[in-house]
Amino acid sequence: MKNISFLILLTLLFAAVLGAQDIALSGVDARMIAVTGTVNLYTVVTDDEGRPIEGFISGDFIVRDAEIGGEFGEPLPVVSFSPAGDRRDGLVFMMLIDDSGSMYDGPDGTPSPSPDRTRAALARREARRFLDELGTSMDRAGLAVFGTRYRVSAGPRTDRATLIDRLGVSSPPESEEAYTELYAAIEEAAGTLSDQKGRRIVILFSDGENYPYHERTGRPHPDYGEAVHGPQDALEALQQEGVTLYAVRFGNRRDAELAGIAQSTGGIVFDVNGEEELSGLYASIRQRVLREYRLGYRPRPTGAAETRVRVELAQGPRTAELTYPSGFVFGAPSSRNQALLSLLAIPFAVLIAWILSRIRAAAATDTPSLDRLRPIGGGSATVALSAGRTVISPGLSGAATTIAPEGDIPSVGETGGTIIVEKGKDGRWRASAREGLVVNNKSFEHTVLESGDVIKAGDELIVFDDGEN
Repeated sequence: MKNISFLILLTLLFAAVLGAQDIALSGVDARMIAVTGTVNLYTVVTDDEGRPIEGFISGDFIVRDAEIGGEFGEPLPVVSFSPAGDRRDGLVFMMLIDDSGSMYDGPDGTPSPSPDRTRAALARREARRFLDELGTSMDRAGLAVFGTRYRVSAGPRTDRATLIDRLGVSSPPESEEAYTELYAAIEEAAGTLSDQKGRRIVILFSDGENYPYHERTGRPHPDYGEAVHGPQDALEALQQEGVTLYAVRFGNRRDAELAGIAQSTGGIVFDVNGEEELSGLYASIRQRVLREYRLGYRPRPTGAAETRVRVELAQGPRTAELTYPSGFVFGAPSSRNQALLSLLAIPFAVLIAWILSRIRAAAATDTPSLDRLRPIGGGSATVALSAGRTVISPGLSGAATTIAPEGDIPSVGETGGTIIVEKGKDGRWRASAREGLVVNNKSFEHTVLESGDVIKAGDELIVFDDGEN
């Protein structure tokens, strides 16, 4: 009898250990599926107290997928793995703050006697604390506010001082600006992040429900006309861009659809009633994202508009699922007629890779360099990067681009279009420009360069080669 009791106790203990590990899918990014055939999954493993667990390897995860309504198939191979999220380009946060009329009440919903004691002031205070805690990390943050209209105060950047300055001190909106276009603002925020590399998160702070201008006034919205944005519009925009939504619902008036939107992207909704609960909340979101595992997998071709994906822990029964739009063509969901274009995207990418490999073979260099594709006016096709700063100076329309060490090009600081390429203390190469920096057909202020990245400078295309890959 004692032996049986011991076995039962051992079984219960083993079950408790398995149950102590939970898994959540915190994001799906399928933007590049048409080009690379790969979808990135972000997952967090936590203990029974909700604390993230580190130390897992690729083989600890099992990935399966299925079309909507179908059965999950055999495990699919994990083709890439990162134990701490996608840190190559840092994290990108968009802080989205409700600026409607009710945000200027006090924390308890009654009129506030002081501008420093409004919900709007609390939201900005938490955003400032979050920016301070980012420190000197590679993480970028942006800021947008919304009421009747969506306004970007600052696009994603590492310049904390500018962001803190843009937070400023807010004031109650005029009556025409006091509505709450909640779903439209989420959709706009996803679009604001569309040209950003890496892991992207929207952190929303709102104290109310969707309260659309056109629906409430009967008049056309100044930006959207008679269109009324719904929760599905917001969700689809986030899913198409591979953005996760974390939402803070402050006070008792809470949008009923917001939790579903956030959870469907892998995010969380926090219901907060007081200032004490708000303290440190943004930072806790970042800490959770920093502990994500990134799994790259190749989905099975189903032809379905949506795909369900499941991640399991190999040693336990816990699983997590999310749904994402499949059949992407360059970032947008494809229709049946676009399927052929989606198929053509992969051989096109292979062709480009082959051309670049020929260029690199011709250069035959093992040092970091910039390769000019069809340089205007002839000249050297490959320019070795200097130990200091290298300047790419675009010529006027139809003129050659100049690439040289900084000291060899006069008046560099006077031209907004000049691009600086330099090696950071961490050993990674970066490009920056006051304006006009376009890498891989996306605009940046500054970005980390990877081998094969294509920089547009004037009428020329320049390929970065790190000399290793």
